[in-house]
Amino acid sequence: MKFVILLLYTSVYYCSFGQTGPGGVGTSTNNMLWLRADAGTNTTSNGTAVSNWTDQSGNSNSVSQATNNKQPIYTTNLINGNPAILFDNNNGTNDKLVGADASTLDNTSGYTFFTISRPLTLDGGARSIVSKRTNVGIEQSFMLFYYTSNKFYVDIQTNDNRFNGTTTYSPNNNYLINVVYDGTLSSASRSKLYNGNNLDVRASETNTSVPNNNSPLIIGSTDLNDPRPFGGYIAEVIGYRTALNKASRIIVNNYLSAKYNIALASEDKYAGDNSLINFDKDVAGIGSDTIMPGSVVGSNTSFSSSVTKGLGITSTSVLDVGDYLLIGHGSAYNSEMSTDVAGMTGTSNTRWQRVWYFDVTNTSSVLNGTVEFDVSNSGMAVNSMGVAGDYVLLYRSSNSIGTSWTEIATANSVTGDMVSFSNVNLQNDGYYTLGYHFSSVIVLPVELSSFNTELNYDQVDVFWTTFSETNNDYFSIEKSENGKDFYEIGQIKGKGNSTQTSNYLFTDEKIVEGISYYRLKQVDFNGRYTHSTIKSVENELIELAMNVFPNPSENGNFKIHFSENDLKNEEPLTIQLVDLAGKIFHSEELLPDKISNHHHEMNTFGSIPKGVYYLIIHRNNRKKSTKVIIQ
Repeated sequence: MKFVILLLYTSVYYCSFGQTGPGGVGTSTNNMLWLRADAGTNTTSNGTAVSNWTDQSGNSNSVSQATNNKQPIYTTNLINGNPAILFDNNNGTNDKLVGADASTLDNTSGYTFFTISRPLTLDGGARSIVSKRTNVGIEQSFMLFYYTSNKFYVDIQTNDNRFNGTTTYSPNNNYLINVVYDGTLSSASRSKLYNGNNLDVRASETNTSVPNNNSPLIIGSTDLNDPRPFGGYIAEVIGYRTALNKASRIIVNNYLSAKYNIALASEDKYAGDNSLINFDKDVAGIGSDTIMPGSVVGSNTSFSSSVTKGLGITSTSVLDVGDYLLIGHGSAYNSEMSTDVAGMTGTSNTRWQRVWYFDVTNTSSVLNGTVEFDVSNSGMAVNSMGVAGDYVLLYRSSNSIGTSWTEIATANSVTGDMVSFSNVNLQNDGYYTLGYHFSSVIVLPVELSSFNTELNYDQVDVFWTTFSETNNDYFSIEKSENGKDFYEIGQIKGKGNSTQTSNYLFTDEKIVEGISYYRLKQVDFNGRYTHSTIKSVENELIELAMNVFPNPSENGNFKIHFSENDLKNEEPLTIQLVDLAGKIFHSEELLPDKISNHHHEMNTFGSIPKGVYYLIIHRNNRKKSTKVIIQ
């Protein structure tokens, strides 16, 4: 078996267990927002404007900015080698990124927020990191901001219980700040502000819950019309729609502390980020603790391999109060290596290049857990997984090259591309990785150099190129209308064995309106298969030369220009204004013969909130859309 680094071609077999949120805490059910500058931005070039920042939580609470002079700037290598996004006022306007209203952002009795920021402007003005409101106290779910006397302030459900911490913050320093709101507690204890893991202040809050407010999500400003930018760098914003227990909050703080090299004055559970070890990437953990002395124990018992780049753990023993296991690695890339494998038994020994440091805090009983290694999540792909007996869990107390490894367990199962070790003793600090020994090496069957799709009038061309092929039976072309449920639309025979460049083309003549998704399924002679990445094609069947102006507009007043050909069809047109989440805010029907001078003036009379929308025109089952902005 041969593992290979693969970017164009990935293997998808099995969905990993465990928590998938930051630090391995939470899932998309409660992790409502995860914006990180090292993922999801439209650019990774230093000094380039950021127009889109994609939410990593799985809830699509992404933010964007279409107006050029309001776009913040991407900055590389700012905080411990990590990027951040600069919000300033260099163009005379407030830099801000805006997201659509979503029920996942409020309609809750609990919140937990974490922010990583480096403020540059602290002048007593409201310098907001993240907010959800239309104006001061109006449809206001939350706002986290620096304000008077360089303190940090928090609003939860309007601003009637606004409170601030005691810490005085200084410009050009990196800060890890988190907030917890729990509407189930007594009024005097519902809100808490932390500087790292240190409780800064406990504050009163009268509201027991946050309703479903109709307001946008805003990064870098208090609201859409505020002329003040945040004035500094924002590297990460995390939000949960629940009050995390103490153990979960400590784990997320340790993930952020290691990543951004911001020291924790208390509850530092991970030593792998010090200068001697420097394993500060993708830190995650399990643990158990009390919320406060004498209260009920809260815990985080698993984390997924998707958040650690390949290694997941689920506790199989009871976590005592104060037990923690945090892991992290120091390698941006993973590969197979046959060197530095001393201590392994068998022949043809190899191991993963990526190694994880385990930091165990154990109060009493032995800590046991199920350990998984996921090939796809590690950044590699594989043709054939072999059997469980080929895999071993490797451990050593020192990571010096040449130090012997100990095989502490043999795998219990191989499921898809995931290798599992059951009920492993995880008592020792040190270095862990996946080892394997094989008698033969099998290479990846197809080297795919490109895969693309293209709309070609009334058909879609699907085409790809291979550099070489080994035991390649055929390609299955698969299609989906939603990006999830795929079905086969055709097959093309492979070359079997070839060392020559080969070009392939498949034509889909049964195109549909809207977006279609395509992928390749490459099948070997033995029936084993892998999937390619997914490509999409948008087909707009309606023939409309739609031109909308002004865009952006004030109060949602648009003029829509139609060409002569557009109006020859006598069938009625339906015009809709829809937000990014699909909610319809305005709808009207037009008859072509009622449109004078090829123009239709759409007036919403200021009834629609400011934000980014789609203006969609329907005729029968066909439609055309364009993005518009209401200021």
